[in-house]
Amino acid sequence: MRRIPRSITVALSAALVLTGCAKVVDGTGSIGAVANANLAVIGDSGSAFDTTVKNALSDVEGFWRAQYPKVSGGKPLPELKGGLFSVDGLAVVQNGSAPSDVAKEGCVQRDVNFIVDNGAYCRIDDSIIWDRNPNHLFGQLQQHYGPLVTGLIFAHEFGHAIQQRLGVFDRHLPTIDTESEADCAAGAWAASMLQNQAPHFRGMQAQLDNALEGFLDGRDSTPDQGQNLSHGDGFDRLSAIADGITKGVTFCYSPDYFNRKFTERPFVTDTDLQQGGNEPMAQVLDPSPPTQGGGGGGGLQPDLNRFWAAAAKSISKTWQDVKIAEAPHPKCGSSATSEFGYCPDDNTVYYSSSFAQAAYNSLPDIAVEKSTGNVTLLFNQPADFSLGTLFAVGWGMAVRHQLFNRTTDDKAALLAAVCYSGAYSKDINLAQGDKTHTFILSPPDLDEASSAMLTLVGQDRAYSARGTSGLDRIQAFVKGYNGGLSAC
Repeated sequence: MRRIPRSITVALSAALVLTGCAKVVDGTGSIGAVANANLAVIGDSGSAFDTTVKNALSDVEGFWRAQYPKVSGGKPLPELKGGLFSVDGLAVVQNGSAPSDVAKEGCVQRDVNFIVDNGAYCRIDDSIIWDRNPNHLFGQLQQHYGPLVTGLIFAHEFGHAIQQRLGVFDRHLPTIDTESEADCAAGAWAASMLQNQAPHFRGMQAQLDNALEGFLDGRDSTPDQGQNLSHGDGFDRLSAIADGITKGVTFCYSPDYFNRKFTERPFVTDTDLQQGGNEPMAQVLDPSPPTQGGGGGGGLQPDLNRFWAAAAKSISKTWQDVKIAEAPHPKCGSSATSEFGYCPDDNTVYYSSSFAQAAYNSLPDIAVEKSTGNVTLLFNQPADFSLGTLFAVGWGMAVRHQLFNRTTDDKAALLAAVCYSGAYSKDINLAQGDKTHTFILSPPDLDEASSAMLTLVGQDRAYSARGTSGLDRIQAFVKGYNGGLSAC
């Protein structure tokens, strides 16, 4: 988040961008009584990781054999021509080459180093290849987030294979469009998993939120230039998955899909770049408005009141400014665990200092050792708008109470408040401020909001899940962001 000073300077510094397609992860074999898939993989190590990849691809291919006629005019699914390849990325780094049986893969022939910490569908020879090293990105993600993320990743990769078969690549679309469509395909497959139609992932429905967080953790870094937009930011990717889950393959592969707008963008100022898009926690909690020159004050709480005062006026109602206050627990409600919540009795959002600190430092990220490709998962990284999103949800509860005299303590209230927070986020997601907006989002902030929806908002220390999943909250947030207040 950032407050707008009087002048804006264009950022010239470059941010690290982690390249590669979707992220493949280590995992266990099949679940329940289903036998492991027997797919031919060149370079197959026989490891649990490669077994999980084969199980995922088996289920994804089965899904598409049933679904492909719906998007191809009734034609059956053509099988992959180039095969499947597994490679140890660390050996590639150390040797500067791939084993002879893997070296014939089309994309490896062009650039062997592309596969390190990567997994990809290769258009050159219609193949799928992945880095299986347990200390590289995929193995590390799997160890923390579980095997279901593997299914999402390979559903994404096979989504590219579907694009090749449908001639989507012949349209020479921007990369972000084709990557988003593949994310939508991953969501369509996830919907089948939720219905117990993915044989090797039956019973894993409760793991979806964790898998989505792993998908978010594998996002690209904020690009340094607009032309380097690739997969979309985490919000773009999770919203595409959510669309695939709710709307299916016919939506994902319809011509109208490419009418969607993306939120990924580069930093605008050097200062914002150097701060990673984060203002200090003390400023997030400061209830005073920013000064004219951009110094002093947090800006978030006054800006939330600005937004909702205007919204209330538009429906001929009056807004009473919401306050914030530090306290171990909210001053209303019966929950002994809550440390963050809205009290209608005094129109105040309460927060504990300890939970606010945890929310501010809550974003997952990764660090890559360039000389080996080894990956370290980083947790508890600064995320000012993860904390800010909790406040935005509190203001959404105030909307329910003040403007509509509705409940603030049930499932409907939480989903509505989350939806309202999405609409507010859209209002302030601008590259530069104007006369109305003196407080706007930084490029990583929607990733932080998405992470908050998955991991923070539903905690008992915050608003509690109230019968919702992280996916439910992501979908509500996307609905408000894309559809505005009327959609909530």
